[in-house]
Amino acid sequence: MVDLVGEMMKERLLEAKKQEDEAIRFMSIIQRLTEAAFPDLDITAVCLHYLHIIIEETEIENSSILLWDEDLGKLCLIAAYGLDDQLQAVSNSHRQDLFFSPGENIAGQVFSSGVPVFIGNSTEQPLPEVPGAVVNPVSLACIPILGMGVLNLSADHSQDFTQSLRRNWKTVGDIIGHLIRGQKMVIGARRQAPSEVGPSFATQGECVPDCLQDRISDLVLDCMPQGICILDTNGRIVRTNRSIAEIQGRESQDLTGRSPSVLFEDPASFEKLFEKASLSDSGRVAKTDVSLRNFDGQSFAADINLVRLSDCGQWVGSLLVIEDVSKKKAFLDRILQSEKLAALGTMAGGVSHDFNNLLMSILGHIQLILPHIREEEIIRRLKSIEKAVHDGSNTVRRLQRFTDRQRDPNALTPVVDLDEAVKDVIELTRPRWKNVMERSGRRIEIRRKIMKNSLAGINASDLREVLTNLLLNAIDAMPQGGIISFRSYRQDENLFLEVSDTGIGMRKEICERIFDPFFTTKGIGNSGLGLSVSWSLVGRYGGDIQVNSEPGDGTTFLIRLLRAESLKGPAVKKNNEPVNSYRLMLVEDDPEILTLLRDMLRLKGHRVVALSDAEKALEMIDSSNFDLVVTDLGMPLISGWEIARRAKAKNPLLPVVMITGWGGQYEETDLTRRGVDLMLCKPLSWEKLLSSIENLL
Repeated sequence: MVDLVGEMMKERLLEAKKQEDEAIRFMSIIQRLTEAAFPDLDITAVCLHYLHIIIEETEIENSSILLWDEDLGKLCLIAAYGLDDQLQAVSNSHRQDLFFSPGENIAGQVFSSGVPVFIGNSTEQPLPEVPGAVVNPVSLACIPILGMGVLNLSADHSQDFTQSLRRNWKTVGDIIGHLIRGQKMVIGARRQAPSEVGPSFATQGECVPDCLQDRISDLVLDCMPQGICILDTNGRIVRTNRSIAEIQGRESQDLTGRSPSVLFEDPASFEKLFEKASLSDSGRVAKTDVSLRNFDGQSFAADINLVRLSDCGQWVGSLLVIEDVSKKKAFLDRILQSEKLAALGTMAGGVSHDFNNLLMSILGHIQLILPHIREEEIIRRLKSIEKAVHDGSNTVRRLQRFTDRQRDPNALTPVVDLDEAVKDVIELTRPRWKNVMERSGRRIEIRRKIMKNSLAGINASDLREVLTNLLLNAIDAMPQGGIISFRSYRQDENLFLEVSDTGIGMRKEICERIFDPFFTTKGIGNSGLGLSVSWSLVGRYGGDIQVNSEPGDGTTFLIRLLRAESLKGPAVKKNNEPVNSYRLMLVEDDPEILTLLRDMLRLKGHRVVALSDAEKALEMIDSSNFDLVVTDLGMPLISGWEIARRAKAKNPLLPVVMITGWGGQYEETDLTRRGVDLMLCKPLSWEKLLSSIENLL
């Protein structure tokens, strides 16, 4: 029996390692995609960069992106890159005039249907011929990009497109779609901005007096929303408009006779612009996102245009146009941030589904084996693996919640006592802040001042996750030891929890970015997601986190949470009565998970009809009677929602349980309107599965 257990565990661990390696590779691709930012590049250059990442990170040999062109009514090749290009450092091995109509060839079919196509070996599944094609692959993947186009991937060798690999590539396609959409919004916003302001101040008509012409010119100049400086041929300021004074925070007369370089954070950058405009044939130079500084010492971003003024072919001066784009830049940054978070959410969903299925398989085998084991050492080790599976599941669930700040308005709000949560976190992290530190001769003192009955509306595990992140960060900020303080207070309908340390503190620019995804000051070994996840978790419950810090003066995080009325809901009465036997339908497309769930239910005396074919399941629902239906959510062709709908259509009182690796997205959500009485998240224990079914029946 021990040998059997060893072989089973070895097989599962090898499979887990393979899927882990694949997940890490795709996470690396996704992180590189989402970290890239190209506000000044066009869509072609951006797409080419995305293809570079794919070729560098995978075994794909050729890649291309085709986007829909409204004017032509066709899919057009926007960028192509392959392994040969990488080796030659020149992108010249691809056909440039590639177009497809909707439904034409594989690319047109994928674009029209939104369903990806994967061909592992063209000798077994021939590819349609493309006249004049340069690349003739053996394997091919064509993936939709959010209704905007398709991503083509090919290689000269066959590939095994497993279910998880297909899902991962679909995720990459969705993420590239989000990023392209965000880039288009940035480009569109920039195109709407005024690019150049010419020196047209004179009125028409010789009958207008010169004094009136000058007055009109002055009015036009001062009414311009951009800051304008008129320069002489030496680059000195002759005249400024009212907007310059508003931008700089001082009367514009102070600038007369000075070089505009005093406005720039790097004065040399203006001198370079002026020289370039002087030597340019067009006499025009533009630069975006330039860092300027006002007279209060504050930096801001601006778009700069410098135009050479000529009169009868003779250079008489220059016009400097400054547009403050700090607010616009902040708005565009929020757009990109939103798209990155959406991309991360897509990544989290795809990774969590496969990972939870894997954990479910491991957990199921362990729980079926445990009753037959008598050796204490093996039992102890199996229970350690079982605990690790649950911890892994919680980690994936937090990843799923990372990009979702919204909660179901009909969901019951969980309640936690702040004092209990703080005590739990202090105990859980004791080895880090006490044992390790004291062994090296350093000491951390933790002070706790929490009001009694401080009940907050947040899930206990989520709050513990947030506090653990803050506590560990505080420890890292005090390498020589110090004091960490927890303090709570009430204000109106809110509860506030302060987490303070006496550490090294942070500069203002770090505080401003500390909640950004992937931002870290701890080096490569840190993911940079801890505080981002914490911010997202608190936000889901209507709260927020703020930070206050000064270099050398410690850091304080202030968590605001909504107050709750009661600590715990009514206790659930445990049912100790004997389990009855029921006729159950089980629908799951993964054969291993199907077998595990079937065995779990049959071992407790239930009569189970287990099906991996969802179409056959629909037929049996119509023709047979069941006491309860258990179905997976994500299945090919027919989803769990359709199974639930058909079951309720036949019998509205028939209980439906949905088991899924996507469950973290539906936690605390009332799904009865969609025909689901209970949502269970993979991996789930044998006990939870049976007790949930018993409670429903």
